[in-house]
Amino acid sequence: MLASPLTSALFWSGVAICAVAQVFIMRAVFRTLPAAPTNSAVPAPRRWVEIVQVLLPILGLAAVFYGAWQSLSLPTG
Repeated sequence: MLASPLTSALFWSGVAICAVAQVFIMRAVFRTLPAAPTNSAVPAPRRWVEIVQVLLPILGLAAVFYGAWQSLSLPTG
């Protein structure tokens, strides 16, 4: 079954909302500077770990949206 206009609108609204949320998450990660810990027992944050923790969910979400769009676009029958 091909996607109806309502289904397409809901799908793309969900994509837009998730994209805006991911942009704000990335912005927060890139804008915050890792502060030196006041206690030597507390490990310093690693910037690359934070970046990977932002990028992996983005890639997963993109894969889920791609799969959902494919299933909405495929004709049945």
